[in-house]
Amino acid sequence: MAVSLTLSPRVRRTITALPAAATLTLCMTAAQSAHAQNTAMPPFSNGGFENPVVPANSFTTFNTGAEISPWRVADGNVDLIGSGFWQAAEGNQSIDLDGNTAGTVEQSVPTHFGGCYNVTFSLAGNPDGGPAVKRGFLRVTQHGMGHPANQRNFAFDTTGKTRADMGYVPQRFRFRALGPAVTLAFGSATAGAFGPVIDAVSVSPTHPMDCRFGHI
Repeated sequence: MAVSLTLSPRVRRTITALPAAATLTLCMTAAQSAHAQNTAMPPFSNGGFENPVVPANSFTTFNTGAEISPWRVADGNVDLIGSGFWQAAEGNQSIDLDGNTAGTVEQSVPTHFGGCYNVTFSLAGNPDGGPAVKRGFLRVTQHGMGHPANQRNFAFDTTGKTRADMGYVPQRFRFRALGPAVTLAFGSATAGAFGPVIDAVSVSPTHPMDCRFGHI
């Protein structure tokens, strides 16, 4: 791949005076830098669970190991809810973290060492069956580090909620990155087939002072 560099006249004169081997090293370094940028881990995506598209007014169950790209089902199974089946927090689709058993989805997210990150999402629960209170968790695991995972438990009461009025509640979690990436996971702690529902997940850098007291 060609790499275009804009150089000042002084730098051009310096490069012209360099031996051929030194000029070749400079070109290879620039090419390697461009290649590193192109092969970097992709940013967080599909926070609204809009892909893949599942049939309207229906859902598709994904078992352990399946991809809801770039999410992966890490445990149990989950239901990807199609447009019109029930109210989404954003877009058309959402995730029930219980398929016919409690499930977990996860995604790797690139980070910068020491950076502070804000995770937001919308929380509801499957209103079609009990228990009324759906419990689950958000977990952040640092890559390549000996640190324990940081976890935030959550609960949602579906009493009085319906498919047309799910009652989504915004949630927020902050973490400080200790390496080049983390694994972000959402899981159910509710047995059965009617679990917590999540949608509108986002991950964004925030001011370092927001993490001054550690994980929130």
